[in-house]
Amino acid sequence: MPGGFGVGVRASRYSVAARVSQVPARGSAHPIRSLWYQVYLPNLTVATGQGAMLPVLVYAARAVHSTGAEAGVLVALNGFGTVLFDLPAGRITARFGERRSMYASTVMLVAGLVGCVVARSFWVLALGVTVQAAGWALWSLVRMVHLSRVAPPLVRGRALSLFGGVIRAGNVIGPFAFVGAAGSSDVRAGFVIYLGCVIVGTIWLVLARDRHDSGATEARAVRAHPLQVLSEHRRTFATAGVGALGVSLLRGSRTAIVPLWASHIGLDAGQAATIFALSSVVDLALFYPSGILSDRRGRRAVLLPCMALLSIGHLLVPLAHSYLALFLAAFVLGFGNGLGSGIVMTLGADLTPAVGRASFLAVWRLFSDGGTTAGPLVDSAVVGLGAVALAGPVMGVIGLGTTLVVALWLHEPAPAPGPGGGPALAPRRSGPTDPGPGVPDG
Repeated sequence: MPGGFGVGVRASRYSVAARVSQVPARGSAHPIRSLWYQVYLPNLTVATGQGAMLPVLVYAARAVHSTGAEAGVLVALNGFGTVLFDLPAGRITARFGERRSMYASTVMLVAGLVGCVVARSFWVLALGVTVQAAGWALWSLVRMVHLSRVAPPLVRGRALSLFGGVIRAGNVIGPFAFVGAAGSSDVRAGFVIYLGCVIVGTIWLVLARDRHDSGATEARAVRAHPLQVLSEHRRTFATAGVGALGVSLLRGSRTAIVPLWASHIGLDAGQAATIFALSSVVDLALFYPSGILSDRRGRRAVLLPCMALLSIGHLLVPLAHSYLALFLAAFVLGFGNGLGSGIVMTLGADLTPAVGRASFLAVWRLFSDGGTTAGPLVDSAVVGLGAVALAGPVMGVIGLGTTLVVALWLHEPAPAPGPGGGPALAPRRSGPTDPGPGVPDG
């Protein structure tokens, strides 16, 4: 069976000595605990602001006298702005380093959100939303590059699933923050809350930054063109990349398929929102257990069940003709989504080379963000053809197909080199032709 990652060893073959060398000494701080102040809490702050903005985008469009179609375009721009800026974000991070790129992302977020607050026309509002989405793409990439570099390899799954979990938590807390601050009186308050969270989160990161972390202040890094990255790591993106794209496609579809079908069977908006909220609670509850499973049993033990459950959930949706039946289908979707919390970022962190980290992760994020954006578009296309009952099965079949590809071709990745530049875990060689971790495919 071909080595999907260009790494001829599985995680289970790491030498015991290498694993022991990575275990913190007794009495030392837990390897994840130190990340809370420097990574998780600042990101929770910014994600909370984003969560306050997302529910009001449609209403903000209506506030500037936009049509329903224009309101839909505005929501889509929030996703497309992120996707379109993924690759430039990689170039910026590689050129200027993490710290200065973080400042640049803050400037973009602030500029975009100020534009949204003062907008009195659809076009100004659309420009503001696009600029803040590009800023979010850069902010997210910088944080992912940083965490993939500093997270200890033996707890990397937990570290990155927790990172995904705090973003989920922020998106749950954000709407409540908006309701508590403004009720429904002023939709622009959602942008103001996001703006305040960005400023607080950036100040927090500046104060919490480790002054001895030379990697965060490095001005220049090796930059590679996206086509070069795809060429050098073509087997990686043809296997793990398919997995990342498949998971993201199903996740993006999940946010659209439940309300679409709820409306089709005659449920009102409150019932649809309750179903989705309860599904999200299940999703949120699983993010840390999924990280433990990923670290202890390997990435496949998380990725394959995640993709399978999301696919099955989509297949169950058109069979649901009552509130309870749709809730059960949404429960399966939420369980599958929660089980895969952080798995796409974890795989990206495992596979990224120590040299050219930002360029690789930019292409990796393009796969995942592209899938998240494309999922609802596929659903909309099927519904637009008058076949709403086929939207779930179409996505389910696509999901099961990508699950099969990943199951057949994806080998357990060896973690990429650690912060010091050396191998994070030394694999046990099985032959003279086995390439080491981080060696480009092909």
